[in-house]
Amino acid sequence: MPPFFTLRRQWLIILLLIASLMGTANRAEASVGLRGDRCIVEQGDVYDEDIYFLCRVLEVRGTINGDLVGVASDITIEETGIVTGDLSVAGGKLVVDGLVGDDIRFAGVNATVSKHAVFVQERSDVFSIALNTEIRSEAAVPGDLIVYGYQATVTGRVGGDVNFSGEALMIDGWVGGTVDASVGDLHRNTSFPGLPVYDVSFSNPGLRVGDQARVDGDLIYESITESVIPARVVKGTVNFQQVVSSPDITKVGQADAAAELLFDYVLDSIRDAVLIAIVGVIALRFVPYWIQHPSQHVRRRIVPTVGWGLVVFMLFFPIGILVLLMSLLILLLLWIFGINQLVLALTLGLLVVINSALIGAGLFVLLFLGRTVISFTIGQLFYRYIMRVSSLSDPRHWLGMLVSGVLIYALLINVPLPPMGLIFELVSLLAGIGAVAMVMRNRIDAIRAAGTRAVLVSAPRVLPAPGTALLTGDGVEGFVGMDNLPDGFAGFDEDW
Repeated sequence: MPPFFTLRRQWLIILLLIASLMGTANRAEASVGLRGDRCIVEQGDVYDEDIYFLCRVLEVRGTINGDLVGVASDITIEETGIVTGDLSVAGGKLVVDGLVGDDIRFAGVNATVSKHAVFVQERSDVFSIALNTEIRSEAAVPGDLIVYGYQATVTGRVGGDVNFSGEALMIDGWVGGTVDASVGDLHRNTSFPGLPVYDVSFSNPGLRVGDQARVDGDLIYESITESVIPARVVKGTVNFQQVVSSPDITKVGQADAAAELLFDYVLDSIRDAVLIAIVGVIALRFVPYWIQHPSQHVRRRIVPTVGWGLVVFMLFFPIGILVLLMSLLILLLLWIFGINQLVLALTLGLLVVINSALIGAGLFVLLFLGRTVISFTIGQLFYRYIMRVSSLSDPRHWLGMLVSGVLIYALLINVPLPPMGLIFELVSLLAGIGAVAMVMRNRIDAIRAAGTRAVLVSAPRVLPAPGTALLTGDGVEGFVGMDNLPDGFAGFDEDW
């Protein structure tokens, strides 16, 4: 999996977004709000306060003696534009051609610092969470450049460090500090189409350093493939850390290496098994409904569960970003209406707690509950077909089924045969997530039908078993579903 999409960096991006919001929320003195389709600070206009905006297009040609905070699809600081404070914005495209007094924080698609941009502070930083970030030729950023996204290009000057996490980093300018980067495989080609609306064309992954580049500090980078660094470009040391995506025992040529690989395989399997087992034991103790019922869906409807899991996985991250943007919008509206600092701080704290709870719950379902469901299902299959235990609903067998299933699952997902382990982990994870989603859907449908409030745990509906005697409308005793079945048939196994 490419470095940009790892779980650690997804959490880091979320935390940095929250930190950026907190960094701008503590300044709620006199302010001006701009709203509309096209917002323009005309040349000659002077605002001696912070500006908060919510527009489709924002153009700054005049002077803002304060911070500029807000959301817009297209944000431009013209050559005549002046922002003496911080620039903390989100949207589709940001172009900085004018003067900025302090730091730039941007979250969106494309951020560009042109050669006309001027920074007042000696340590002004640029922090960007965007698909594309570019420091153009003759542009000068006095502080650090921190980028989390798909690609970044530095053909201008960065006085401090460059920290990059993504797929493609191109350096053909001057960096006064250290370059610390995590990039994709240099030998892989990009498959993403360009975004003409935002002037973005995607480059191939990897680290590329031009002959005219200059790095006064160290160059530290991690990737699957080592890049060619021109001589005398880096004054410090070059430190390459190779990232191995998946171990493959079929490509090991020596016995010692194979033994080490098998040892790592056992350790990784034990680590995953212990973690999933802890989650499973807690879930079976307190919410067994959300383990047992999803496992029934996996056993009976494996293909629909995988489809549902794929839908949930694809929607999770966009919904998470949407929740964060909605929180930002709420804060902006509060600023615009002049809410006092205490209410603003309480609102920010409440939003942080709510967002953390929602995202944490989603990640828990994606990473742990789905795996626990699959492990419990594997344990049920093991008990039924290997140990020949027919009663799968007996609580006395739950712990044994969980432990056996967890061990088998951990050994399968960590097997040192990349296609096999990866495919099994992906399909099983999607099936587990989808099964949980299907149970949630059934619960919601049942609540809507009954017109009652949601209840987290309820007993399953009990239907008359085949062969149960009932009275018909004529008072004659009959048997449900037994009129066309062979002699001696007593119904299906209710556990399966």
